[in-house]
Amino acid sequence: MKLAILAVEGCMHSAIAGIVDILSLANHVMQQSGEKSRFACQTLSLDGKPVRAGGGRVVPVDGAIDKRARFDAIIVPGNLVDHVTAERLQPQYARAGAWLRQQHANGRLIGAFCSGVFLLAGAGLLDNRRATITWWLQGELRQRHPAIDLAADAVITATDRIVCAAGPMSWVDLLLRLIEMVEGKGIAKLCADYVVIDTAQRTQSIFMPVGYLLSQDPLLTRADLLVRRTGKAPMTVKRLAGALGLSERTLNRKFQELTHEPPQAFIMRRRVEHARTLLETTTQPIKAIARTAGYEDESSFRKAFRKLTLMSPQAYRARRMERTVQG
Repeated sequence: MKLAILAVEGCMHSAIAGIVDILSLANHVMQQSGEKSRFACQTLSLDGKPVRAGGGRVVPVDGAIDKRARFDAIIVPGNLVDHVTAERLQPQYARAGAWLRQQHANGRLIGAFCSGVFLLAGAGLLDNRRATITWWLQGELRQRHPAIDLAADAVITATDRIVCAAGPMSWVDLLLRLIEMVEGKGIAKLCADYVVIDTAQRTQSIFMPVGYLLSQDPLLTRADLLVRRTGKAPMTVKRLAGALGLSERTLNRKFQELTHEPPQAFIMRRRVEHARTLLETTTQPIKAIARTAGYEDESSFRKAFRKLTLMSPQAYRARRMERTVQG
């Protein structure tokens, strides 16, 4: 696997060093086992000159981006810059985005994590595609790029040879997914085992602080938490209104104002969104996912899922797996 790391001013130095270290360790382990090294990694900048990372350290690079470059995959690290600096760096982002578009068109895998996802979004690579980003940047991503199919719960997504990972340390998940897509699950598992990385599937929702969620929109956030909290009885509009201390009429009015849809549609949409993430990131049976998503019976779940996605849960999972393999 030939991997390129695209270093732009303000990038996360720790991720670049970590990626290089994991691949070097993997090569070492394979050599010790009598196998050939599988990984080659280069760090590239736009002009071939060293780049100053977000923490102030200078990142040495191996060369400049090249239209004729031949890589299996390219990783775009997250960055540590404020909005003023990001505005100044827009010409660099535009140039990097143009190169990434060309590389993707030429068949390369493109991956980004944390705020690096914005670079892919700005390049148009995520329009009408499933993607994720760290939980505290989701509102900004939705506002700036509404055409993205945001998987709010997902730690990682893979669609059409584009892989997105959520948090600042999720470059580990991203790297392992790219290794799996190029070298296969066995090699990815070997790399994870030797660096003692937990590859258990998970969602972002367990990491989101309640205080942060409440600051976004108190009513909708509380409603979202209530809808996704599994209980003995399914959530209804009447139960939701009671839990929020509102009449059904007031709840309906507020939801129309905030979401332009009735609360029942909100409940169904959040349940199905949660189920989509579980279908993508776990191997749980459909019946278990239906129950986790808040449906008493599998039939009601299938009906709601098909209404919003125009396909069955099984077809959705199969399509996601197929697109991931093809990626």
